[in-house]
Amino acid sequence: MYILGLDIGGTKCAAVTGEWDGENIALLEKRTVSTDHGISAEEMLTRVFGIADEILTKKPDAIGISCGGPLDSARGVVMSPPNLPGWDNVEIVRMASDRFDAPAYLQNDANACAVAEWKFGAGRGFKNVVFLTFGTGLGAGLILNGELYEGTNGNAGEVGHIRLEDDGPIGFGKHGSFEGFCSGGGIARLGVSMAREALKNGMTPLYFQGEDETKVSAKTIAEAAREGDETAKEVYRTAGKELGKGLAIIIDTLNPERIIIGGVYQRSGDLMWNAAKEELDKEALRASAELCKVVPGALGESIGDYAALAVAVNGRSKGSQSELIKRYPALAGCEAAIESARAMLIDCFENDGKLLLCGNGGSCADCEHIVGELMKGFMSKRPLTSSQKAELRANYPDISEETLGKLQNALPAISLTSFSALNTAFANDVDASLIYAQSVYALGKKNDILIAISTSGNSKNAVEAARVAKAIGVKVIGLTGKGGGALAKIADVCINAPEDETYKIQEMHLPIYHYLCAEIEKHFFG
Repeated sequence: MYILGLDIGGTKCAAVTGEWDGENIALLEKRTVSTDHGISAEEMLTRVFGIADEILTKKPDAIGISCGGPLDSARGVVMSPPNLPGWDNVEIVRMASDRFDAPAYLQNDANACAVAEWKFGAGRGFKNVVFLTFGTGLGAGLILNGELYEGTNGNAGEVGHIRLEDDGPIGFGKHGSFEGFCSGGGIARLGVSMAREALKNGMTPLYFQGEDETKVSAKTIAEAAREGDETAKEVYRTAGKELGKGLAIIIDTLNPERIIIGGVYQRSGDLMWNAAKEELDKEALRASAELCKVVPGALGESIGDYAALAVAVNGRSKGSQSELIKRYPALAGCEAAIESARAMLIDCFENDGKLLLCGNGGSCADCEHIVGELMKGFMSKRPLTSSQKAELRANYPDISEETLGKLQNALPAISLTSFSALNTAFANDVDASLIYAQSVYALGKKNDILIAISTSGNSKNAVEAARVAKAIGVKVIGLTGKGGGALAKIADVCINAPEDETYKIQEMHLPIYHYLCAEIEKHFFG
């Protein structure tokens, strides 16, 4: 899946492209532009779309937008974020979708980062993950039961507003709040307060030379702590203690498997973890705390780029595939393989490739079924465009308007099972196990794909066809049962329906290929 990500910030905005294969994301290109607060949101977005045009090499399959809140992700509207004055009820999703002719999705930056770490980083493979931003402020993104949780009006995860102490640095409008102690700004304010106390006792912290508060930051305090400054070390110990209290509340409430902390913690977590762990051990339920690991973010300084792309990946997967999984929960473990197959098939047809299919018995019928869904309208009618009709008229003026009106756009797919004369002759004269391999060798070309369907994954003629396909540079998608058999070792992607009995596997194959056919049709024909 070719993705465009837009990261909208108060200082700068970025456009980034990426490629998602269902399991891994590859960052491709990036452009940035300074955020101009002297122009309207619409004018600023025109500039952002302009830098996106510079890096796009083709139409994106989806667009992900990460932006500071408040916003309404369901309606795709940015609603007056404090760092974007004048951005009042901006329909950013509609604007991006119209501009690039692709589905667009919007999330606040904390949620976007949570999804990024969950899909691509330190939360990968876990169902219950909490991501803490720990940057200028403190917010959380929540992945619960394998889905992003936004709450009733999108305000879930505002843990920075939790009051940890009756007094302390101000954060999120509260003295002693979680954000007051555990954010870049909160640590700076705590550092100033503790430095003034140190000065009264005749000590001058390294980070407070000249008593200029504007030069105090979480970074300068961390640097002083690493040089041995006792006040600086105490600042981070204090922040760490409060971090431990906040983590205990999260663990007791949500029972996550992973808490991932970004921002300041990624750079200076070693200065606060001992104090945090001590407090966490005292405050949190032991049974829950023992199952939860607290780790720094894995995506580093590039998390903003990954976050924007992750919004698109998550939004895209929450669509049709989410509906598929709701109807067939047993297929949840096949999501990545199904997404990879979808991306491969779209890439095949975009590059003038064709689809070859083979299988036996019920799987033979499935091959014919798939051809039927791709070679004519499936969910939509796919009428010819005016330019297509004009081209056919130019090539043969006598073609009738009735024919032009009834022809439909098609995606080239061939069921190798339908070659009855060839298959029976080759089986009789040469080797029955190579009937499909012969057709693959004769028809297969670069950019083609073979779908080999076998409930066991060991049907010899399907396995041999897959081997020949690989030998001539044709990619292979296997559609099998739980074990995957020999096909799982050969195929570029193998979708293993989680059943052992043949008829149950075939019952799972139908919704899988219906989903793939519908998604391919939607991509090419709307």
